[in-house]
Amino acid sequence: MSDTPSNEEQYPELTESERLRIRAEMRYALVAAQESKPPEKAKPMYEKALGFLSNGFVLLIVGALITSFLVPHFQRNYEQRKQQLGLMQECLGQFLLYSNSIWQEYYAILPLTQEQEIDKAMYVKYMNDIAQIKLKRYDAFAKVQALAVVFRQNDKSKNNPVDASLKKYAIELNTASAAIDKWLRGLYCTPSTREDSPCSEFDPRFDPFSEYEKIKGLVIKIGNEDSDNVAELMVQKINQLNKGGSDAND
Repeated sequence: MSDTPSNEEQYPELTESERLRIRAEMRYALVAAQESKPPEKAKPMYEKALGFLSNGFVLLIVGALITSFLVPHFQRNYEQRKQQLGLMQECLGQFLLYSNSIWQEYYAILPLTQEQEIDKAMYVKYMNDIAQIKLKRYDAFAKVQALAVVFRQNDKSKNNPVDASLKKYAIELNTASAAIDKWLRGLYCTPSTREDSPCSEFDPRFDPFSEYEKIKGLVIKIGNEDSDNVAELMVQKINQLNKGGSDAND
């Protein structure tokens, strides 16, 4: 018979009170260990956002939204701005043709500046030549008016700088054109070497040279300064839109 004590004799069974005491001590030690750890720092918002966006499903949703909505939106805006720029440039080109017509009319009568009077055949010839210039002018101005709508953008009213400048310029140009017609009629109707006038009425004070000098002053102002001001305004609006500015109506 062996003298070695059995397991029960070597490790006597603990009493119930001892077990409860050991469990209480272990729970206390666990709580103490947890409280001794430094508190975890809260993650910044940008780290949380990056963590959220790094999710594969979220990236898939974001990519779908960009492809479906943002890309077509930017594409439409680009196409609309490109079309608007093209119309603005076309309007500027038509305005230059329109404003240049007063110079054509002015130089058309230049050969007559050396005359004191003209006969009916010459008067009719020059009136027909000027009429052709005016017809082309009216056509160019109609196109300018139609295209000038593009400068309004979201402003549906006609009270904008381009419309106002075009209206003022048209009045001044028509004034100069009417002065040329009046000068040409005066040259035909006012007798100089003739005894009688071919017209029922005429101004005996008409002087071809002095009246021509007045026309010259009008045409130079309208054809240079005034036309440059309108064209510069159009170019300014074109540059604003070309740079992506939203203040093209200002």
